[in-house]
Amino acid sequence: MGRPRRATSATDKIGRQARQLAELRPAATTLTTLKELTGLSIATLSRATDSTKCPSWKTMVEYLAAFGEDPSDWRPQWEMCATPAQRRKAGVPQDPAQRAAYQRLMPTSVTSLQDCAIGLRDLRLWKGNPTYASMAHHAAQTGQPVSTTTISDVLNAKILPTVNAMKGILAGLGVEADDLEYNDWLEARLVLEATEMRQKIAAKALQHANNRRTRRVRPMRTIVRRED
Repeated sequence: MGRPRRATSATDKIGRQARQLAELRPAATTLTTLKELTGLSIATLSRATDSTKCPSWKTMVEYLAAFGEDPSDWRPQWEMCATPAQRRKAGVPQDPAQRAAYQRLMPTSVTSLQDCAIGLRDLRLWKGNPTYASMAHHAAQTGQPVSTTTISDVLNAKILPTVNAMKGILAGLGVEADDLEYNDWLEARLVLEATEMRQKIAAKALQHANNRRTRRVRPMRTIVRRED
């Protein structure tokens, strides 16, 4: 015998969302019957209406679609219930009006290695937050291979990407060469590389000047007085 609908009497945000999701189900419909009608697993159906935990956005989309609901209409409410990790994993909303609320660091504003990493992480989130493996796979398919290690190092501000690495990361995120942002990222990388080179030259020149000053310092002569 299938399990009956679970009561969700909690009054907090997650509880209210769970109750509203549960109300989409026809009355007296068991999870087993619902599984047959929607094609969703019992676990997915159960997680969607759990009054103690917010379901993932993936679960929300599958559940809402099964009842003919537009997930975009539910996204704002879900955002208030979801954890920061869930929101990052969900990526940016598809609805243009909702996407407008998300500000990201554009390549034209990048002035440091840290900015570069933040901007690329924002872009990754904007593109649906794909995994590093997925990015590397997509990049390879477009003829711009880049390793997951390189992707990780660049997005965590450990290294400045080479031209090919930047092209691979952009390809992995679905940014094509004819996209205006594509050239902006390549230009931002070039500026950072030039800045890094100037800093290295300045540091070497300073070290050289310090070494020359050190060599010019003469030891003090000690005057010894003769006593007759």
